[in-house]
Amino acid sequence: MSEQGTLYTLGYAHPETERQVHQMMRDERALLVDIRLSPYSKWAATWNKGALCSAYGSRYVWDRRLGNVNYAHKEQGIQLAPGHEDAVREVASWLREGRPVVLLCACRDARTCHRSLVAKLVQIALLEREDHYPGLLARYRGDEVPPVILPEAWPGMQWFSVALWTRWPDLLAEHHGYILGTSAFNAIENMMRYYRLSSVARAAAHTLDFSLFYRCARPWVLLDRSEEEGEA
Repeated sequence: MSEQGTLYTLGYAHPETERQVHQMMRDERALLVDIRLSPYSKWAATWNKGALCSAYGSRYVWDRRLGNVNYAHKEQGIQLAPGHEDAVREVASWLREGRPVVLLCACRDARTCHRSLVAKLVQIALLEREDHYPGLLARYRGDEVPPVILPEAWPGMQWFSVALWTRWPDLLAEHHGYILGTSAFNAIENMMRYYRLSSVARAAAHTLDFSLFYRCARPWVLLDRSEEEGEA
């Protein structure tokens, strides 16, 4: 199975965004996907469609279908433009090809920006092609964790938030995500199998309503030959 590309979200109202975009786009495979309803900035011409096309050529993509039609009326909530389902699948397909994707909007705070919803929908779209462990969503990063928007759990299973540490006592886990399981420990096992880890130093899991927390030291699973060799 080829390495999946990483999904980033940025809002250019943040003072560090211009530097971050330039740094990420040094990777010739990277795509800058503009998800504003209108690709123009009231504040800086740097963020206008023409300037971004000049800077990044065909690696800049403006997709109006991923815009928030209620951007001027935040009290009405987020509503993505018609056709966003197909646009989400296109972004997911680029990630499957191993291409880094940067979702660009204007908002400074990802927690209130529609780019977090778009990122979560892309993560869910990636489930469509996960043959072995379809419950696992794409990895999330730091303060860019979007609101939890998950499909309905399969019968007899529930969603868990799982973190795996390959080294302890490192503060940050190397792997985290949302995954289905019949129990907290089963969710940890599923996460380990997804990342083809026969053992880790520490693991933790909790239900999405935080009614159950589970932690364990040095869990291990028996991988089959295809998992050990990294075959799809």
